[in-house]
Amino acid sequence: MSTHRKLCASIPITKDIDSSEDLVMTVSKIDEALNKGVDIIECRFDYLSSFENLDHYLDILSIYKAKCIYTIRPENEGGKFSNDPKKRADIITKFIQRKPLFVDIEYNLISNNDSIADLVENENTQILVSWHDFSHTPEFDHLLEQVKNMTIYSPFVKIVTTARTIDDSIKILMIYRSIDTHINLIAFAMGELGVLSRVLCTVVGDAPFTYASIGAALAPGQLSIDQMKSINKLFKSKLV
Repeated sequence: MSTHRKLCASIPITKDIDSSEDLVMTVSKIDEALNKGVDIIECRFDYLSSFENLDHYLDILSIYKAKCIYTIRPENEGGKFSNDPKKRADIITKFIQRKPLFVDIEYNLISNNDSIADLVENENTQILVSWHDFSHTPEFDHLLEQVKNMTIYSPFVKIVTTARTIDDSIKILMIYRSIDTHINLIAFAMGELGVLSRVLCTVVGDAPFTYASIGAALAPGQLSIDQMKSINKLFKSKLV
């Protein structure tokens, strides 16, 4: 078993209004994360207040795109983007055409938008299909069915629930024992009671990566890069 557990740093894409240059703070955060040994950067575009210069911003970030997940999370999926669904679909279309490492597309969007699904297939862009439950952790059979439905669109699947108990963290980790080996699953639970699953999903679950923050956590229970790296060192010292 590999002892290198990949980390993805979630970084808000924001324009530094106090600077004459665009995205200075964002680029600085990306460089800082990569220097800390992070493998993947999740670029959270829903933190932008304006998308007039999106193409320009994508040009700036293009040197990093081979290591990036482009995400624009709407408010009803726990994000900041409140504009209309059509505009968000247009932005995602631009992401797909830029071909980063992954484009994160919510299951609720791709399963209800044939044009996005067709574009993904035609552009041969690698996508991460995501699904969130912000109220609880559903029953185990429902979670397995959700994974099955999501893999129609990609072998890379992200399922995130909310832990109300430690048992919820255990439940979501148990998914890994019941899925096909070709599925690249990232599954964990949010909240303080879900921290266990954020850590162990790359250990007992063999998730391709897990998420961490470089500054303030962007999701409930998200640990920092330094915290995750310290925990991984402890596992490595015991050859877990």
